[in-house]
Amino acid sequence: MLVRRLRSGDPELGDAVTQQLQSLAAPEKRAGPLLEPGKDWYIIRVELTSGRAQEFKPPPGRDFLISPRHTFRQLAEAINAAFARWDLGHLYVFRLADGTRIGTAFKDPSEREAARTKIAKRIEGEVFDYELDFGDSWDHRCTVLETGVVPEDAYGVRPKGLLPCGAGT
Repeated sequence: MLVRRLRSGDPELGDAVTQQLQSLAAPEKRAGPLLEPGKDWYIIRVELTSGRAQEFKPPPGRDFLISPRHTFRQLAEAINAAFARWDLGHLYVFRLADGTRIGTAFKDPSEREAARTKIAKRIEGEVFDYELDFGDSWDHRCTVLETGVVPEDAYGVRPKGLLPCGAGT
């Protein structure tokens, strides 16, 4: 009987069914203000501050063009390539200012997996750390230099992945 009324085009019944279905649906996720598509990339400066019990002054560095959709693992791989690292079998961790740890030491349940954690929303001036090789402790300071970057303006084309976009320091 209900199906016949719907097929007959009963507008009151159609509206009632639509309202009921909408009330059962999951609410839409409301994100913060979105940047215009394509203008949501960052430039992050990565500086090598210390390693093997030595401090580097001034610290050598590289600038990276990166989108919020890239993962911390992709950032770690880009950092290691930019610093000509050849021994890539070491564990690593990113330490964010709020205490969040993102890395490869999966025995700690509070640590998030770098391969599954997106760079996501970063703010200009934000600083976080990256440590590679817990024995030699290659420590890096990562600073978000710019937000809202248009890759075509910064690099000339839209890259397929994140990449070093300047010599840094």
